[in-house]
Amino acid sequence: MKQRKEFGQFARTLFYYNMKKTFRIFAALIAVSILASCNSDKKNIEKVAYGYLNATGNYLADEAMPYATPETQETLRFLKEVLIPLTDTSYIAANTPAEITINNIEVAKDTALVYYTKVTPLKTLEAQITVIKFDGKWLVDLPLENKADTTSNLTLSIPAAPNLAQ
Repeated sequence: MKQRKEFGQFARTLFYYNMKKTFRIFAALIAVSILASCNSDKKNIEKVAYGYLNATGNYLADEAMPYATPETQETLRFLKEVLIPLTDTSYIAANTPAEITINNIEVAKDTALVYYTKVTPLKTLEAQITVIKFDGKWLVDLPLENKADTTSNLTLSIPAAPNLAQ
């Protein structure tokens, strides 16, 4: 009888010891998976932001489309069909290639701010873009500022191209 009681006590001790150990392992696995998920999100955000910025920085609106939300794709179509054709081709040639550097990414749930530097032969720009989770994918979200009818009464202010003949 004494052996049975000792075995029962041993079994309970072993069970509780294993439960503590199992709980610690489970907690560690959860922490590792959360950290890996955050790191994976940042890598995906960086890839999307870089692809979009590199394409738009080099006047390649079509190449930026896969990285953009549907609203941002409207903006890209506007750039491709209206603004880029109105821009002096010598200005575009002088302002490319663009070199993009991602400086920082701040993630809050399904939204990220991506801070970047764009260096072209004519200028250096430090700015930020918004990347959101859209249908499970990270995409750049830069819709047109003016949601009004863009087909009529539209006044565009396009800066003059710099004088490159100097």
